[in-house]
Amino acid sequence: MKEDIKKHNEHVLRTCEQEQARFASRERQVRSNQRMRAAMIIIVVAVILIIAWVIAGIMRETSMFIVAGVASGVALLSLIQLIPFRLGYTRVKQGYVVTSCFQLLRRCNYIPDTHKGKPVIGIAAGVFKDKKKMYYISLPASLTHLGKECFMNCRDLRGVTFRGKSELQYVEEKAFCNCINLYAFCSGGEVIRIGESAFENCRSLRCAYFGENVEKMGRNAFASCGNLSLVSASSKVTELLKSTFNGCRSLVSMPLPSALERIEDDCFGYCAAMEAADIPEKVAYIGKGAYTDCRSLKEVTIRSKPEFIGNNAFRNCDKAVITFTAVKKQDKNWNGQWADKRCEVKYSK
Repeated sequence: MKEDIKKHNEHVLRTCEQEQARFASRERQVRSNQRMRAAMIIIVVAVILIIAWVIAGIMRETSMFIVAGVASGVALLSLIQLIPFRLGYTRVKQGYVVTSCFQLLRRCNYIPDTHKGKPVIGIAAGVFKDKKKMYYISLPASLTHLGKECFMNCRDLRGVTFRGKSELQYVEEKAFCNCINLYAFCSGGEVIRIGESAFENCRSLRCAYFGENVEKMGRNAFASCGNLSLVSASSKVTELLKSTFNGCRSLVSMPLPSALERIEDDCFGYCAAMEAADIPEKVAYIGKGAYTDCRSLKEVTIRSKPEFIGNNAFRNCDKAVITFTAVKKQDKNWNGQWADKRCEVKYSK
């Protein structure tokens, strides 16, 4: 299974890198356009002020001075949009953490690599929560921690890029929850924890890569990510919690690690495109609705001796052939309605 996970992750990484490269190209173009726009604003404002005050000086009439004054006010208002965003920082042992963001018309789209000569290693809870018109964000490779709700409800956010090989380790609770236009996420292979609802309802998310070192995925981590077709697998996860991938209608496959012991309730529920499931030898618990409404599921191989299989675990998986390789008959502790009646169930001889 390690080999399967490795091949799967290589494919996910290639796809995510392609998406990120395409986005980075678009980001560079946007930044170039912003610089040109800023330069044009400054030039136009300067020309207007010069003309207005020259005419006022020549004609020496009160009305012309009033017009020149109004023109100056309008020019100053135009320059407000050039005021850069300002980030607040807190010093920690390893470097600095971004703790606040002040912005007027110009939106934050860049977190610097260093502050006062020290690396920027984290973004605190809620810093960018509910920010509008934040279309992309460029993050430093030194970032190890994305705090709770740090980008929650950034509904305009389309892309997140890391400059260099990312050292990200923690994506906390609801970090990108409801970022409905985020379409790809590609970190390095250092991520250890993905928090509860970290990417919940990221409806446009197509691929996500975290590497093979993830030890924990929280409840609802990718719930309702209807376009998610590729996500990296980990060889270190021992349990998949409730609704981790629930509603991921485009998810075709997800290799499970040999260390896995539990698949909680509704974990893969409504993954309508999933075609096969290979449940490893240590899995003792398959929760209720674990694979419910996986209507494309054709092959389910259960290599363990489950102590419990919950109600509707394989409901509406009417095309599935469920094969137990280590069990000769149904256990008395299994719920009687664990499989759809239309499923073909095979036990070991």
